Amino acid sequence: MMRLLYILLPLLFLLACNNEIKQQLDSKNPALGKLNQVVVVADEELWKGAVGDTFRFYFESAYPILPAPESIFDIKFYTPNQLVSGPTRKELRTYIILADLSDAESSTTQMVKKDMGSEKFNSAMNTSKPFTSLGKDKWAKGQFLAYMGGANEEVLIQAIKKSYPAIARRINEHDQPKLKAMSFGIKSNKGLSRMVRENYSLDIDIPVEYTTARRDSLNNVLWLVRRTNEADMHLVFKKYRYDNPNQVSKDSIISWRNDFGQNYVTSDIENNVMIVNEEDLPVYEYVHEIDGSYTKELRGIWEMTKEFTGGPFATYVVVLEDKKELIYIDAFVLAPGHKKRNYMMQLDCIVKSAKVNS
Repeated sequence: MMRLLYILLPLLFLLACNNEIKQQLDSKNPALGKLNQVVVVADEELWKGAVGDTFRFYFESAYPILPAPESIFDIKFYTPNQLVSGPTRKELRTYIILADLSDAESSTTQMVKKDMGSEKFNSAMNTSKPFTSLGKDKWAKGQFLAYMGGANEEVLIQAIKKSYPAIARRINEHDQPKLKAMSFGIKSNKGLSRMVRENYSLDIDIPVEYTTARRDSLNNVLWLVRRTNEADMHLVFKKYRYDNPNQVSKDSIISWRNDFGQNYVTSDIENNVMIVNEEDLPVYEYVHEIDGSYTKELRGIWEMTKEFTGGPFATYVVVLEDKKELIYIDAFVLAPGHKKRNYMMQLDCIVKSAKVNS
């Protein structure tokens, strides 16, 4: 009997601990916050000095490519005391904590020591190397936290420089469910999704908010648009026969885009058409895959030839070698007076979710 009790008591203890942890998690509110929003927690002196300058240089660098500069991330800053003084400030989605571990009196350093534990903290203090650490759900469910620190300010600056690519990628991954929810909404437009699947060899869930702006069956063109109070988001599909790799050159794709703009995007003003602005702004070129198929992507700025109207675009050409087809997809935004980064991210999310219809 006693032996059975020795076995059962530790199990009951573990069960009680697990239930307590579960209750603590369940009692936390879901994290709040916008897409691409990052809260920095640090001492004010650090934020106003070289550490803050370095952080902003990387995390507020420009999102490619928009008519007016917009940063990759939207940064909010709080000291630990400011974080505590505003209840909702601890319920946001993404945090980066910056700490100079040599400052023992720092509220940020004390926070990091408590969160890391003494052993890891002392290990970080006794090395000249920068450290980063990740956490989640500290104050609310669905939070992502990144800790960056070093034995002094110089090492902390190294931590920011070294870890930026990986941390930015993790933040984007953390934001992905929110981005998908914004991009696709509550349901898809089954008719338009079927039209894309049957005519352009791609399975894409076209959100229900999209409607047909124009369909030209003779030239294999389908133009879709979603209109909001701030922006019009456009998706254009066209199919070409694939004969040789030169068809997916940068010049060829720009030529196709200008053909579309000159033939379909016009106004009451004579000769007012949409073209790619190559003279004043760069056109960036990328190569990646969509569902395993080679894809060339161009990003740049479109404008109207007779008006001060323009916006960002991303053009994708998916090579389907087995079918001898090129699937041209163009995504562009018109949002005068409004920020355009998140709209372009939504369009990019829709396009890159595509699956090749075999």
